[in-house]
Amino acid sequence: MLIVAVGKAKRRKGAEELQWETVSAQELLAIASTPALFGGLRTLVFTGALAGENAEEFLDIAKDLTSSPHTFVFEEEKLLKRETEIVTKAGGKVEKVESTKKEWGFDPFGLSFALGARDKKKLWLGLTQALRAGEKPETITGLLAWKARQMKDANLSRQIVWMYHDSHRGAGDLELLLERFALKL
Repeated sequence: MLIVAVGKAKRRKGAEELQWETVSAQELLAIASTPALFGGLRTLVFTGALAGENAEEFLDIAKDLTSSPHTFVFEEEKLLKRETEIVTKAGGKVEKVESTKKEWGFDPFGLSFALGARDKKKLWLGLTQALRAGEKPETITGLLAWKARQMKDANLSRQIVWMYHDSHRGAGDLELLLERFALKL
């Protein structure tokens, strides 16, 4: 099976990544026609093969790769019309992978700056924004503890660490303890 993924594809479990420059067309044909040592099928991933010098070699053996029981995945940033036609005529699959950008749910720098400035309002707003964005309270506590140590404020650092440990001892929910901490600052 031959798959050409255009864009950043998810890593396939158990896939072997090979460098296109280190494998010749003859070696690739040998891999395609040879069964795996202990049975089963192999998945081989190549990145940027069509953008390299040996792109014509790949296009020449595309038909042989599609008839192989193994899966050959070629990840490419862009795929020109000519290469797309050659791969589809050979029987391969061209998948366009849409990349999703992760949006930041909160600003960790704003949260730490608010603690550094001892601004109750900004700290509480940043804290609620982080919790609404799905950030774990333990992560936020770690960020605040780091900022308190950076400020060299032992008392503030001690309060944050105690708050974390108290929540794990059952003295209260860490989210609520964080809000109380922010409002008492």
